[in-house]
Amino acid sequence: MDGRNIVLIGFMGSGKTTIGRKLAAKLDYRFVDMDIEIETKAGIKITEIFSKYGESEFRKMESKICEELSKAKNCVIATGGGVIKNDKNMKLLKENGVVLYIKATPEHVYRNIKNDTTRPLLQCDDKLAKIKELMEERKPLYESRNDITFDVSGLNAKEAVERIMSVIEGDSIL
Repeated sequence: MDGRNIVLIGFMGSGKTTIGRKLAAKLDYRFVDMDIEIETKAGIKITEIFSKYGESEFRKMESKICEELSKAKNCVIATGGGVIKNDKNMKLLKENGVVLYIKATPEHVYRNIKNDTTRPLLQCDDKLAKIKELMEERKPLYESRNDITFDVSGLNAKEAVERIMSVIEGDSIL
């Protein structure tokens, strides 16, 4: 291993954190959840950051974390769902990382987060419709900014990690 990171991108609720933790354990890498890093540094939850300061302030904090993580080694990094909206963020994360797109259907995402009240962008009456709208909007970015795509729809985390590991080991991408 040459110290490269594995950077997981994908829509909120696609499984980046759950898959990331298991993948990091298998690789003996450090796991980093960008949203938790932001909350730790800010001293408040992301929902509070959004309500008190707005999405633009959250995105500034996210960019700062991307800059820090671009210097890290041997990490599995679960990014926030919107990190791909910023060119500089993605450039930083790719400097020392392989970017894996954790792709899932809107229905898969909805099943994962239908009862989650901590997602600021999904505070609405019709979560599934909002998921579909946001996914469609971000799809070109997810697809253009990754090195490898993994469709995890219908898979549990263990199965997803097994598929990812087989590609990592088979293609020697680290």
